[in-house]
Amino acid sequence: MNRMLSDYRRCAARRDFLKAQIPLAERQLAEEKESMLENAVLPGRAPGTPGGGGPGNPTARLAVKFASGYQPQYIREMAGDLRRMQDELQECDTVCRCVDAWRTALNERERLVIDLHVIGGESYAEVLEAFARRFPATAITSRDGLRRMKQRAMAKIEAAAGV
Repeated sequence: MNRMLSDYRRCAARRDFLKAQIPLAERQLAEEKESMLENAVLPGRAPGTPGGGGPGNPTARLAVKFASGYQPQYIREMAGDLRRMQDELQECDTVCRCVDAWRTALNERERLVIDLHVIGGESYAEVLEAFARRFPATAITSRDGLRRMKQRAMAKIEAAAGV
């Protein structure tokens, strides 16, 4: 859970980037496949020459080749890159959805501690300053108070996560 909380910002940024990149990669892959099919030329075979075993018509040979699933290496690499981006998007989206759900279990003060200290990586001194600005009448004034609040917040997150 700590890792997911601390990775939240990176995952959210990466998720947004991948959401923009994947449609571009899909479009590029589709264009490359279409271009490959349009530009693919197989050398013809003179009638009566031995070998081949397939259709003598170059267009028919090409159709049989692609129908059997042939893809050039660069197309397979592009498809692999696209699958990796989709898998990474799914992982980042899962982290973001979990952290967002966990944060709803917290009150505003606990959420501030988790957001600034655990997710944001700020020091306790920086969190104390933020607390004083945000909650001037009821601000926590000690690191121990922040630690206790963080422990309560983490306990609520663990309960929400079912850990």
